[in-house]
Amino acid sequence: MILEQEIKLEELISSSELPVLAVFSAPGCGPSRLLDAVLADAISHLPQKPQIVRIDSEQNSALSDRYQVHALPTLLIFKNGQLIGRIEEERIEDLLPAAHLLQRLQAIL
Repeated sequence: MILEQEIKLEELISSSELPVLAVFSAPGCGPSRLLDAVLADAISHLPQKPQIVRIDSEQNSALSDRYQVHALPTLLIFKNGQLIGRIEEERIEDLLPAAHLLQRLQAIL
């Protein structure tokens, strides 16, 4: 799911019964593309799958500013309408392999 407007993300965060994983990335960002496969693998091992939302930070700069997204990709985890976790690394290698990302997601969820 790709959201183009901030209001849609806020509605999803406040109405979702599942945790919401917002993935801030950019189309031309190599680390963002690398994360896609790793994220899919990590999510497949979670007992409760979060709702995943991909946000193009270039198209949604106001949303990126609001959540202080500086490095790409950045993962924000929301539950019950609240931001409960953030995974942001300067180096994509710090999120690899999928088992490492899975561990970090499990610690938050």
